[in-house]
Amino acid sequence: MSSLALNPIDFAAARCARLLPLFLLLLAGWVSAAGLAFSDALFDWMEKNYGGEARQRVVELQQLVLEGVELSESRKLERVNAFFNRVSYDSDYALWDQKDYWATPFEVLGINSADCEDYAISKYFTLISMGVAEERLRITYVKSLTLNEAHMVLAYYESADAEPLILDNLTKAIRPAGERTDLVPVYSFNGADLWLAVNRMEGKKVGGSDRLSRWQAYQSKLTQQMGVGR
Repeated sequence: MSSLALNPIDFAAARCARLLPLFLLLLAGWVSAAGLAFSDALFDWMEKNYGGEARQRVVELQQLVLEGVELSESRKLERVNAFFNRVSYDSDYALWDQKDYWATPFEVLGINSADCEDYAISKYFTLISMGVAEERLRITYVKSLTLNEAHMVLAYYESADAEPLILDNLTKAIRPAGERTDLVPVYSFNGADLWLAVNRMEGKKVGGSDRLSRWQAYQSKLTQQMGVGR
């Protein structure tokens, strides 16, 4: 199994500079990722803002979460990957008239479209809701050699030292990171930590994801949409 060594700092600066503003270290205070919550208020909000078909898509997401609790983790990965990969792709400019916008799973299902960040983060929160431990999941920025641009995927680690499996909207197949020679990792994060990439299978922990202002704002928006704390 091959791995590609790289200098993550040089790579990030030279090849993925447009993504770095997302990771400015602006905020203190840690916010762990929570699972998705469903309610009549949420379903009504979906229908009011996006229509009846969007409401039904969120009902289907709720059913997926409830059914998935009893599945093996490999089946959870397969079901969630397939559920969100059926959503059509478009850029943030086209969808939101913004350069970088992180849509929640409900916004994704509302417009039935997403970009790479939206797929990865939606899968992340759905798997947590199905009982997958947060420390097994990392939202991962990579360089796609096929697209020749920055890209985001979700990595799943069966154990701390295991080779991760990659959930990617570019392919239906969930494959080990070592087989994804088309992807070069840059850095990854979850609700607790931030890593710089060492190679396709490893990362060096460099701080807490609470320091990521975009991540904090995203979780606050998601909480508001679920009606928690209103």
